[in-house]
Amino acid sequence: MEFSGYLPPDEFWAMNDTMDQEVRDGVGILPLFHFADWNGPVMLGSWQLDGSEGGVIHGSAFSQTGPLIDVVTTTQDPREVVRNRWRASAGIPHNPEELQRRNDAFHALNSEHLTITVEGATTPFTLWPGTNSWLAAGHAGGFGIVIDAQRTPLPPQPVNLTRVSDVEPLLQGRRAALKAIRGES
Repeated sequence: MEFSGYLPPDEFWAMNDTMDQEVRDGVGILPLFHFADWNGPVMLGSWQLDGSEGGVIHGSAFSQTGPLIDVVTTTQDPREVVRNRWRASAGIPHNPEELQRRNDAFHALNSEHLTITVEGATTPFTLWPGTNSWLAAGHAGGFGIVIDAQRTPLPPQPVNLTRVSDVEPLLQGRRAALKAIRGES
């Protein structure tokens, strides 16, 4: 596989089919969550093949308008995932000192308490509000949950997350987005 090149459609979609099957096999072990009352587009976001992280994208990842919210389930400490996402938003650090400055800046951010309902249970989260974005981290069902919201002000109230019962619409949403990016019909 060429990382900097273009894969022909048959090779690309065969690789994507393999990835989709990995997700189908893993979603019973690593649950995915989504906004219960979301009416916009959704698709599979990230999926780590080691089963440590998976996400559901709410909104259009390929548009510059409208909210874009990634609800990530992780086996890691969700606060560390938030910190890493926040650090990455500024680009790749060029030296250890820059990385340390970003860590220090993250730890100096004001955070708030937020209550989110996850599968019907009231769950405490930590919220890091931004100007037109916000991050939240909490735990539910033995997993960390991170909400990375871009192009949207503070979270709606109430926030209700439910477990994804059928991953197929998420896979189809991602497939449609990939076809559009690749210029395929």
